[in-house]
Parts: sequence; C-alpha cells; structure tokens
Amino acid sequence: MTVRILTISKPYVAAAYRDKLKQIAALGQMKMGLICPPAWGNQTFEFPNKDDDKDLWIRTCPIRFNNKNHFHYYVGIKKLIKEFSPDVINCEEEHYSLVTFQVVKIAKSMGIPCLFYTWQNILKRYPPPFSWIESYVFKHCMVGIAGNQEAKDILVNKGFKYEIPVIPQMGVRLNQFQPPANHDRLQRQQELNFPKGLQIMGFVGRLVKEKGIQDVLNAMTKLNNLGLVILGSGPFQPELIQLTSQLGIKDRVDFRGSIPSNQVAHYMQGFDYLCLPSHTRSNWKEQFGRVLPEAMAAGAIPVGSNSGEIPSVIADAGVVFKEGDADDLSAQLQDLMGSTEKMKELQRKALKRCLENYTNTQIASHFIKAFQLSMHPKQQQNSHAKLNQCIE
Repeated sequence: MTVRILTISKPYVAAAYRDKLKQIAALGQMKMGLICPPAWGNQTFEFPNKDDDKDLWIRTCPIRFNNKNHFHYYVGIKKLIKEFSPDVINCEEEHYSLVTFQVVKIAKSMGIPCLFYTWQNILKRYPPPFSWIESYVFKHCMVGIAGNQEAKDILVNKGFKYEIPVIPQMGVRLNQFQPPANHDRLQRQQELNFPKGLQIMGFVGRLVKEKGIQDVLNAMTKLNNLGLVILGSGPFQPELIQLTSQLGIKDRVDFRGSIPSNQVAHYMQGFDYLCLPSHTRSNWKEQFGRVLPEAMAAGAIPVGSNSGEIPSVIADAGVVFKEGDADDLSAQLQDLMGSTEKMKELQRKALKRCLENYTNTQIASHFIKAFQLSMHPKQQQNSHAKLNQCIE
C-alpha cells in the first residue's frame, strides 16, 4: 500500500521547489500531496510546465495575512486535508507560527502524525499567544526537523524531547543546476552586456540592508575586473543604486530585478562567483543560504560572510570573509581572481560538496526517514508498517 504524505508550506508556490516532493515520491514510492497559498508576498503560484507536476496532488488554499510570517493561516484547509486523507502531515513552518498550530490541531483531531520545520537559530522567548502555540506543538509532534544545527540546539534548550533530524529544507535540482560547458558559460556572460574581460559575481535574494550587498559594492572599488549582477528587489534597492554612482562602479553593476525561479539557474551558469554577504542582527542571522548549493552545482564559486550557517555550508569549497568587512572580501577575491588554477580547484570542490550533501535526492532520503520517525507505533501501527514497506 502507498503511504500518503501531505506537505503544507508557503515556499512551494515556486514551481522549482516542488522537485523535492517529486523526488520523495519516486524514492519512497509515496503519494505526495501539497497545500500552499495562491500567492506569498509578490510571488504568485507558479503553474508547472506540461506534465511537470503530474504525479503530485496539489491544491492552493486561501490564506489570511499574506506575507506575514507566523501570523498567516489557511481558510478551509481542513476540507482539503480530508480530501487527500494523508498518513503523515509535513508542516514546513515554524513551531511558534499560527499556521502550525492550525495544522497540528487539525492533525490531532484526525489522528494523523504531524511534523514541523524550524530554521530559528537565535534563542528567543516568545510572548503569548506564540509561547502557548510553541508548547502545544511541542506536545503533539513527535518530530521537529531543524534546518541547521543551531536550530536543533535551540529546540533541545526549549524542552522539545522528541526526534530532531537536521535537514536543509530544499535541495538542488540537478537537471536544472549543473556546470555549463565553457562555451555556454561564455554565452551566458555575453548576454549580460558587461565590458569584456570582467569576471562576474552574482547575488540572488531580497534587497534589504542585512543581506550586506553594500559590502560587495565597496569591495568592487578595489576589484576593477569584477562585475556584479543582482537578481532580486526590495526596499534597499534605491540606496544601493545611489551607492554604485557614488563609488563610480555604476557601469559594472546590473540590477535585473526579481525573476521567475526557473530562470535562476540560467543566470548562475554565467557567474564566476555567487556571493551571500549577510550581516547578523539581534533578531536574525543567516539560517542556511539555499543559493549557495545552487551556485556550487551551477559551477559558480560560493562566497559568503561568516554570518550564521554560511561557513558551514561553504566549508572549504569557497570563500568566507568577515561579515561587514569589505576590505577582507576584496583581499580574498583579489588573491583568488589572479589564479585560474585556484578558481578551478574551488569549482571542483564546490560541485563535489553539493553532490554529496545538497541534491534533492539527498534531501528527499532524509525526509523519508523523518516521516518514518513521525509514525507513533502505538497509535499509527498500520501507517508505520506501510511506511516501512515503502522505504526498505
């Protein structure tokens, strides 16, 4: 018999992320369902290409408080959960969020085991009602997946007594992100219309001050052969544009705005480097940096600050600099950019690290084990047996 796993989470409005669910279905011989909003922020639900998601059961469900993390919840979701009739509910939301309370409460009423997912890598004590939600979720979930080791340590510190596997939420889609042939990389770079002879760095993400793009711009004043492509938008963009003029690097910085998720790989295959120069704040530090493994797979050297999880993700496969230190960034890049052999070696290491740790197949296999852990042997004996048959 086929085990039915229902995932509920907002990031899956982007079509590219749904590849993980397809990998789980194929690897574990499971029926995968998905409920996500019609939109999250400015990102509307991306409909798949023909036959791309044909093996997934997918429903969009209206939400209240769109783009409000931890406050949003679904309208009419219980009916959809009953329609799919899952054996396990995989709620990829924080344990203190209103939507997680909503889903766990429904799962409890239906006798279905439920998991939650946390990236939170800063210890915080929440006021009511979030502290009440956290306690309720801790009591009724047998598995909480952590996106990084610090998040796991925080769950333990807060008294969560059950299983806590550490698994990145999303893996890399290898049929999309892969190193291009040399002539293809050159073609991608020519499409960017930079002056000839420049090496290309990319940034992919929301344009907010804590993402640290200003450090890259300042470093570029000492790196005359570096161009920067920025994919994303946000409230910090006007200040960044003004800074490029003040620094005299406007002709080497290309603001491309937000692009569909399925176009990111095409750009990354033209990058020599992908930078994530995040700054730690009192209430936030980088929790993983999904773009780093994607860059590794696409043949770009990952470059990041030492904020949060970034050094653990990059390891020895790229460049890690002191956050907020443009001089450290420029010095390390200057050394690297002058050596073709060093660049090729880091590209090899980066691809190897991605293949060994961050592919969707790798991530899917870990999620399958987490689903197995979530089956309570006393209350879910039938489902537990079914799941064992699927993954053995």
